[in-house]
Amino acid sequence: MKISALAIGVLAISLQVVAQSAPPAAQSVATPAEARKLADKAMSLFKEEKFAEGYELLKPYWPLPPVEIDSLANQTNTQWPIVRQRFGTSLAYEFIKERRAGASFMQYMYIQKFQRHAVRWIFVFYKPEDRWLINTVSFDDGVSQLFE
Repeated sequence: MKISALAIGVLAISLQVVAQSAPPAAQSVATPAEARKLADKAMSLFKEEKFAEGYELLKPYWPLPPVEIDSLANQTNTQWPIVRQRFGTSLAYEFIKERRAGASFMQYMYIQKFQRHAVRWIFVFYKPEDRWLINTVSFDDGVSQLFE
């Protein structure tokens, strides 16, 4: 009996730790058009180098722990001076394309235009049931992949 009481106590503590570390339930968007509007709003902030605000906008729709999303914003802020030094001033952003993978994944691709180069931004949305969640957001300078 002591062992089962101890096991129940350990299980209860474990569940409490898991519940505290789990991300809050994410909000979702109902349609691809709403997902595109969300990505457009984020891009307008990223273009202005407002990374914390852009990631904050996305946070409710992204089922990651908020601290991980904040870390992504910090990493982007840390890397951005290198981008600016290599590519110049940010000029504008442009929507490039939408792609689908079955009925469950959707990708929006943008470029952020600079004086000497462009950065590719990719937003991937996932539809586990009937609504869309953010799955990933990334950027790179792989502009040759725009032609695939």
